[in-house]
Amino acid sequence: MKLNLGAGPYWDKSGWHILDHKLKKNEKNKVCGDISKINLKSNSCDVVFISHVLEHIPHLKIQKVLAEINRVLKKNGTLRILVPDMEKFANAYVKKDKKFFIKAKQEDTSLRKDLGYGGMLANLFVSPGQDTVLFDRNIKEFISGYAHLYSYDFLMMKKILQMTGFHAIKRKNFCKSNISDFTEPLHVIGLTKKYFNLNDKFYKKNNLVHKYEKGSYKVNFKITGFDKFPHISLIVEAKKKINFKLTKNSDINHSKLNYNKYGMSLMENKIFAKKTKLLLKISKKLDHKDFEKKLRSIL
Repeated sequence: MKLNLGAGPYWDKSGWHILDHKLKKNEKNKVCGDISKINLKSNSCDVVFISHVLEHIPHLKIQKVLAEINRVLKKNGTLRILVPDMEKFANAYVKKDKKFFIKAKQEDTSLRKDLGYGGMLANLFVSPGQDTVLFDRNIKEFISGYAHLYSYDFLMMKKILQMTGFHAIKRKNFCKSNISDFTEPLHVIGLTKKYFNLNDKFYKKNNLVHKYEKGSYKVNFKITGFDKFPHISLIVEAKKKINFKLTKNSDINHSKLNYNKYGMSLMENKIFAKKTKLLLKISKKLDHKDFEKKLRSIL
């Protein structure tokens, strides 16, 4: 079994499954659940691919996500990861490498450029989006939604993978792999099997529609293939070494070597904890369609 995590609704590839958090149950080539809770049996996948998703995951959850990927992979199964390469961006920022940032903007059109190189670098670490929301500590003011929340270089990724049951961890070049599927770049189905930056210029040239309107995307094409963003991506392959189970002792968030636990200290505040518990209850109720309809009628 081959699994593409976070592929999106417009991706398709014969012989591959995708994970979709909006599904209620597994169907055809789609797997329900999110990447920290994959609805598949342990040791069921031969290959897992995840492209430009992990930078959207809070760093507190990264090991949990990799532990879940470890669980569904067979021993010696392959994991291929793409994330923005923090080292490339940092080097370009220090050198004020204009050419790098021009190419980076062409690949990832969401990068801001109004604040110069510093703004583009900061936008790599934290960027606007709809994956995670931020409220003030009193849970009275919505501040913003976020996409990117963290960034990695090769050494960081290697250490986290090693601590999560993986080995044979290697940096890979764009579309270079012993697995033939990974030699095919991401591209629009029906067009040439060559990588092009999927930006407004490309859409217009090929009469493609890709617009965000009123809370949803309007898209008239599908994509297939794998690697993207060759200029800015860190590409890593690893193999599952052992079955890894995340425990308090193996969880790096509980390590004395970092400060992660301080991020949970607000839960020690009784009022904050009660507010959080109440919000969770309301959120679960809102997930029920009948309740949502009733709420809309009231509002």
